Amino acid sequence: MSPQPLKSDHPCNLARPLGALSGWQERRAKAFMLRDLTRSLRVSEIAEHCHLSRSHFSRAFKIVTGCSPQEWMLKMKIDKAKCLLLTAMPITDIVYECGFSDHSHFTRTFGRMLGISPRAWRQAVCSTRAPVIEQNSGYWSPSDIPSNPKIQTHPPELRP
Repeated sequence: MSPQPLKSDHPCNLARPLGALSGWQERRAKAFMLRDLTRSLRVSEIAEHCHLSRSHFSRAFKIVTGCSPQEWMLKMKIDKAKCLLLTAMPITDIVYECGFSDHSHFTRTFGRMLGISPRAWRQAVCSTRAPVIEQNSGYWSPSDIPSNPKIQTHPPELRP
């Protein structure tokens, strides 16, 4: 029986599957990617930071997180955008703060991942509760995002 993929946020210390990143490599890679979300990082840069080849790093990262380094970084950008959407910051500023090239790219990506536009998401969340994050706090966390049953958190199913 082969080991199951390990989700890194799991509270227990489970054995890592073969071929996965070690704990220090995972922490180092994530910290490096989160250091500046506005910068466009190449996977080879992150892999070098962890002393691995690009291909091995990509496979090992996916084993640990369940997604590629690019997908994980995109999820973090969207999580940061959701936190900033809770503030009064204009969406056009959020676009660049989260490292998207333009408003259209941000809107398409946000809609593809959440099934709702950023403006509609902001209206739905802010209509049910007051903003919870100060715009200039500088800190954000995915756990800062309030859950709202009205908001679809998974992309719509694609039909053939």
